[in-house]
Amino acid sequence: MASTDGRNRVANDEHATQRDGARGWFEAGEHFLPMRVYYEDTDAAGIVYYANYLRFAERARTEMIRCLGVEHRQLMADAGMAFAVRSCAAEYLQPARLDDKIAVRTRINAVGGASLKLTQRVMRLDDAQSETELVELKVRLACIDNNQQPARMPADIRRTVATFIAS
Repeated sequence: MASTDGRNRVANDEHATQRDGARGWFEAGEHFLPMRVYYEDTDAAGIVYYANYLRFAERARTEMIRCLGVEHRQLMADAGMAFAVRSCAAEYLQPARLDDKIAVRTRINAVGGASLKLTQRVMRLDDAQSETELVELKVRLACIDNNQQPARMPADIRRTVATFIAS
């Protein structure tokens, strides 16, 4: 697994590619994070409340970054920077329901000096071979400093993230 040294640098070139359920894994250029829909995620009808898809996506982004060897808390402490959502557009296609097995697929589309563009898709895992797309999110992340101002991403992190840009 990837890890960082005391200055947020990736200490090795290994990334989560095996099925580490807690952090997810990379497959076919995407980060894959499985989860299940709990009662707390749903409305009275047992359907996932629309805003909770944003929570699922946030969890998946955090775990993707962690799989790349970057811990958010360490990034804040050592580099004084964080990732913040600058924009997010969601297309709701179908609902997820209580107890559904779902997964968030995160694809890095572009890396800028102080930003990332991602596509995140929430999928229902219908069976071992089949998935149904429920929601597609187009997300732009900005790197910000402690004053909430744009900040350049550390070069080592930028290089690591750039290795996963979708082709």
